Amino acid sequence: MSKKSHSGDSAQLNLFDILKLAENIDSKCSSKEIGEVIGKLRAAKRTAEKHEENERRRREKEESDRKAREEKERKEAHIREVTCMDLPLDWNNIFNSDVRTLGVHVESIPDALIMSLNTLGKVNIEYISSVTGADYKTVISTLKGSIYQNPLTWNECFYQGWETAEEYLSGNLMRKWNAANEANQKYDGYFADNLGAIEKVLPPTVATKDIYITLGSPWIPADIIDDFIIYLFGDPFRYSCFYDDREKTMERYKTVHDEITGTWEIPCKSRYNHSVGVRQKYGTERLEALHILEKTLNMKTISVKEKVSCASNSSGKKRIINQMETVAAIEKQQKLINAFQKWVWTDDARKKRLETIFENNFSCVRRRIFDGSFLDFPTMSDSVKLYPYQKNAVARIIFTPNTLLAHDVGAGKTYVMIAAGQEMKRMGLSTKNMYVVPNNIVGQWKNIFTAMYPNAKLLCVDPKNFTPAKREAVLEYIRDEDFDGIIIAYSCFEQIPLSKDYYIEELEEKKKLVSELVTQKCKATSKLKKKKEALEKALFEMTLAMDDMYDTVYFDELGITRLFVDEAHNFKNVPFETKANNVLGISENGSKKCQDMMDKVHMIQKKNCGKGVIFATGTPITNSITDAYIMQQYLQSGELAMLDLQSFDAWIGMFAERNAEFEIDVDTSSYRLATRFAKFHNLPELTSLLSSIADFHRVDESAGIPMHGGYKDALISKTPDFAAYLDNISQRADDVRSGGVRREDDNMLKITTDGRKAALDLRLVDPNATFTYQSKVARCAENVADIYFRNAQNKATQLIFCDISTPKSGFNIYDELKAVLINLGVPETQIAYIHDAETEAKRAQLFMKVRNGDVRILIGSTFKLGLGVNIQDRLIALHHIDVPWRPADMTQREGRILRQGNANPQVYIYRYITEGSFDAYSWQLLETKQRFISSLLSGSLTTRSAADIEDTILDYAEVKALAVGNPLVKKRVEAANELTRYLTLQRKFIDSRLQMEKSFWSFRERSNIRGS
Repeated sequence: MSKKSHSGDSAQLNLFDILKLAENIDSKCSSKEIGEVIGKLRAAKRTAEKHEENERRRREKEESDRKAREEKERKEAHIREVTCMDLPLDWNNIFNSDVRTLGVHVESIPDALIMSLNTLGKVNIEYISSVTGADYKTVISTLKGSIYQNPLTWNECFYQGWETAEEYLSGNLMRKWNAANEANQKYDGYFADNLGAIEKVLPPTVATKDIYITLGSPWIPADIIDDFIIYLFGDPFRYSCFYDDREKTMERYKTVHDEITGTWEIPCKSRYNHSVGVRQKYGTERLEALHILEKTLNMKTISVKEKVSCASNSSGKKRIINQMETVAAIEKQQKLINAFQKWVWTDDARKKRLETIFENNFSCVRRRIFDGSFLDFPTMSDSVKLYPYQKNAVARIIFTPNTLLAHDVGAGKTYVMIAAGQEMKRMGLSTKNMYVVPNNIVGQWKNIFTAMYPNAKLLCVDPKNFTPAKREAVLEYIRDEDFDGIIIAYSCFEQIPLSKDYYIEELEEKKKLVSELVTQKCKATSKLKKKKEALEKALFEMTLAMDDMYDTVYFDELGITRLFVDEAHNFKNVPFETKANNVLGISENGSKKCQDMMDKVHMIQKKNCGKGVIFATGTPITNSITDAYIMQQYLQSGELAMLDLQSFDAWIGMFAERNAEFEIDVDTSSYRLATRFAKFHNLPELTSLLSSIADFHRVDESAGIPMHGGYKDALISKTPDFAAYLDNISQRADDVRSGGVRREDDNMLKITTDGRKAALDLRLVDPNATFTYQSKVARCAENVADIYFRNAQNKATQLIFCDISTPKSGFNIYDELKAVLINLGVPETQIAYIHDAETEAKRAQLFMKVRNGDVRILIGSTFKLGLGVNIQDRLIALHHIDVPWRPADMTQREGRILRQGNANPQVYIYRYITEGSFDAYSWQLLETKQRFISSLLSGSLTTRSAADIEDTILDYAEVKALAVGNPLVKKRVEAANELTRYLTLQRKFIDSRLQMEKSFWSFRERSNIRGS
């Protein structure tokens, strides 16, 4: 018998003896004897209970150990099962149902990998094994280093989830490293190779001095803002008597940030009101410090307004900006930003935490290089050959969820999209492809598609066959038939509605997401609560509207799996919410057409696991770098949400810096704040994000583009009359700046426009001016005529672009150019205006004449001649007689001649520049902005900060410098502006000091009265 058992028996025996003694106890027993028996009873009970507890624990431990052994054995067996590569194969059934493997045999496993990519669009170990006859283990070991198994998609199966090294070792690598590390620990080092490979290619960490961080950066944890508030203003309990409720009160003081709306809220903003020092240092008499801080976090422009008398208003009052108070508040805002940027990196723990957040989300993204050389396009016509960059773009479209095809104008994006759609259909990655194209090029698309794939089943939908009477039948045809491609015009695409069922489902999902966020947060921002209420209202209204649904085929019922959108820059005017008020160039409203496109894009992505949309445009960024946000919303919304950048305010908090300046308002007696995005920061990180979706290519001779050896600049000498007009421009700028003229009568936009007109031809601004051979018109006509006669044999054609003075009654550049050309001997029948082709039929007829050389000189504007016009066949020269407004305009203009299909091996582009005018400076700005856009999209941008590209209006400093002809004048004006700002702040400081002295003496006087 064991010691443990013996001990138990003894305890039991003693208990029986004691019970026997207890039976003999009677009334004659003394209290002492009774007490002894009771004591023995209690001791025996404790011994028995302890024994039972020990036995229970022993049994539980044995059971626990048994379960642990079984679980360990189960896990080990599972790991052996899912990672063991010596799996017997059923060769009779593997892939025998897939015709793509029948009769196919490849000797080399690497060649079979290429075949797998070309046939299936992915790495498929089963397919490679089937076509080579090698077992899975041999296939995987042979391809080691060329392929990696993704722990997020392997489904605990050793031959699933494999990706090429190029795919796996790109994108957000820290996200992949964390997933591999977790799986590696779980599966006993199975993913060790993944960890090593990722660590070798991780981008270098960004030094803290290079990270742009500011108040409102969305990746800053809210508690760091709380720490900053305490650092600046001190512990609020210094002024509170409620020390016992400190923890509860501090919870109420916590800053709240919600990622959906990008809103920051600071509760109890009046907690420091009684601190004169806090108010004077970081606030003003009109705005408290925490109010300024909250506005700064929310990217709001601060303005302080007041009511003044106004006889024209019915109330007799109107609100105007108080310049002094606003300048003071903006200065305090900048002071808060500077203090935060100086403080945020001072603590080592905080520094390490922020560095880790930034690296894990932004600086660990590695760009993927695509190689489409393996694609053989078996169903494409032999007469069509794609260039290497086009094959690479097709590979990107196949392998990535969504793509921004940002190839230069004229680089053959149409061929790429058609080829990509057909390849994905052949590989089984897409079942129905739709191509949305401008109305005027539906026929052109049809011709190219038919030339590339003569046997394709193609449907073209244009306004002629999509009338209300035919619409239902066409939609049913699209839904029910299996087309290789559906080409549809913009206007027809807009007329296909999404079902209300889809909208209701979307609203319910958004409501659920917002509700969960409101529930999860101990406090939710008022903006988030309002959003929830708005969603509930919209859902209720949409549900009521279900009764009004008409019977039709909806877009979400057509079965579209890939959506291609040509000239996608036409859909950038998407409405969005922002708290960044009064920012020039930013419009929240957008258009219905663009919102419809956004809804349909997200529907396609939702039904295809986040995939399925390809945008093509040669000018994805036109007005501002913020255009990139719109493209990301279309094609990268999921990634933006993962980075908390889904709201516009969060996006600009990450990448943009605003600058607010005063401008004289219309009545010249008041001021208005003009806010611009002065700079953009963290640009390499923005570039990395864009590189996940953007495929960028600059055209060159190797891709069938005619050679362009640089601009031919024709310098027009400055005439005395033009010099006198520049003096007038300078005086007008002085008047506008000083407020000596009403803004509705003259302003910097008018001055800039008049300066451009005068540089083109002085007669556009001075009716008394006369024709001179020392002008742009004369020089341009001479060059055009010379090229015309030298190329008479091959009937080479030319384009002249002019935006400022289009055909109209009275003097205009078009008619003047035509008259001078006729005087130089050019037949009038050989000269045409794009404006004369008012209908699509007339445009097509004119373009055919230009392609045939029957019309050899075509004059037009960027809007009418620079978009979607393919007349490059004989073009030999292009003339910029005026300066385009934006880099995108220049790209679209030159894309007409620098284009595949031009028979001339070399072409010439002329720029006409009037000496001393705005021309040279404007061209320099355009080139700088275009280089920046190209670097941003191509992923080659290394500079961390840069100015925005949206300014097209010259400011006072620029006008003065150009008019005087001295660049130092610009610096002088900027210095004068800064001096004016400091003088305003000085006046505000003196007023504040006097107010503080007054408060001090008033307080002292009240104290003396109490004391007496």
